[in-house]
Amino acid sequence: MEGRGLAELWDTVERHRQVLTGAGEFDARRRDQQVDWTWQLVRDAVLDRVWSNPTVRKVRSELERRVRAGELTPALAAQQILEIANLTDR
Repeated sequence: MEGRGLAELWDTVERHRQVLTGAGEFDARRRDQQVDWTWQLVRDAVLDRVWSNPTVRKVRSELERRVRAGELTPALAAQQILEIANLTDR
């Protein structure tokens, strides 16, 4: 890369940003992104809670083995994991 055309590229990027900002689209996309980040943080926290549960760690290998062997459906294995981690209404 010799830097040729870099100024033109940057001008194009800036014009695009100005169009998005002027139309309110930039802010709308940012708000949508923040909602997505919120839910990603929730997913991460729930998964951390599951993985850090000592009982889940003890049964994980066995549940995975049973799913691989066709002895347990993924849905039932997931339900058991969620129950062990106290993440169900039961």
